[in-house]
This record gives sequence, structure tokens and C-alpha cells, in this order.
Amino acid sequence: MVACQKAAIHTGGKTWQQWIDPVSRVPVRYDYLAIGDDQKLIDGWFGSLDDEITVGEGPDGRWYYFREMATVPLPPSGQIDQQQTPLVLVQRPQLLFGTIWTGASVTFTPTPLRSQFPKLDRINKSFGKWLREFELVFSHQRAAQVHDWSYYLEGGIMNRAKEIFALPESMNALRLGQYFVPHGINDASLDKLTKALRLRGVQFDGV
Repeated sequence: MVACQKAAIHTGGKTWQQWIDPVSRVPVRYDYLAIGDDQKLIDGWFGSLDDEITVGEGPDGRWYYFREMATVPLPPSGQIDQQQTPLVLVQRPQLLFGTIWTGASVTFTPTPLRSQFPKLDRINKSFGKWLREFELVFSHQRAAQVHDWSYYLEGGIMNRAKEIFALPESMNALRLGQYFVPHGINDASLDKLTKALRLRGVQFDGV
């Protein structure tokens, strides 16, 4: 059972992508597709950890602060150095126009991870092993071994991820022709995509 506290990191209305500092070192990130109850699997995995965790909600996801691993108290949000703080950010999927789902991700922000927080790195490896039990729908390195779902992975989502895994409901939806785009897709790209998808017979709500 996780020993958790509720709290809030005030991101000033920024998304996770805007809030994470642009740095040369790349944090460990896992990309996945999730719809319906899929996200509960991610929340449940972190909720089962036997660690002292502070849990908070952001504008487009949830964060986990592993406070027992920190050597100093969590500073005000504007002063947090994500590279040196034991944080995990979960960016949740969003439904656009009632038709298109965005991708989702889990990011372990410390960089380097293993040398700073060995226990969090073990959690990272355990999470990665668990996520890989689900269907791999895109991979840069193993493209020849993965069924080609690129027709439904639109808007540059494949340019932002090394691998993409599909949780059960999203995998079923993908097989039925569900489209997915990257989280934070800009308006111009989304407008171009909706025009192209209309030619494929896709209908949109409120567009």
C-alpha cells in the first residue's frame, strides 16, 4: 500500500511539456496509448508501490513525488529542479473533437537517474518491464518486428517517441480504426490533420 499525500505543484497553467525544463540531458520517458479505463492501469501501478509518495494533479496529468528519496524538502514549484528531484510525471490522454485521442506518457524526470536515485531507477526499470507486457505498436529500433499502425498514428506522434505501447482498450480501438495524435499537437497541425481525415470519412464534433 502506498503511503501517499495529496498536494499541488502550481505550474501556472502550463502543460507538463511546457513545465519540464528544456535541458540537454533527456529524462527517461515511456509513451503509450490509453483510452477508457486504460489510464487506471497506470494509476494503479504507481498506487501499488510501497513508498512514501506525494501525489498531485497538474493541468494535463498527475505527478508523483518520492519524498523519502529526497535529501531536501520540495521547494516552491517555480524553484523545482526536475533534474535533481525524485519526480514522475504522468501525462494523461485527452479526447479531441470527440474523435481523436492524444497519446500519453510517463516521465522519470531526474537526469541522470540511476546515480542520483538508485531506488527510483529500480522503480523505473520495473515500470518499463511492466509496460512492455502490452502491445508494441511503434518502435524506431524494432520497426520490422512491429505491425505497421502508422496509418492511425498521426500528427507526428511517431516522431516524438522511441516506442509506443497500447494498453488493452486503446489496442482494441486501434484495431477498429481509432486515430491517435501526440499530446500538445499545435492548432495548425491539428487543423491540417482534421481536413485530411475528413477525406477518409472521419466525422468530428464541434469542428
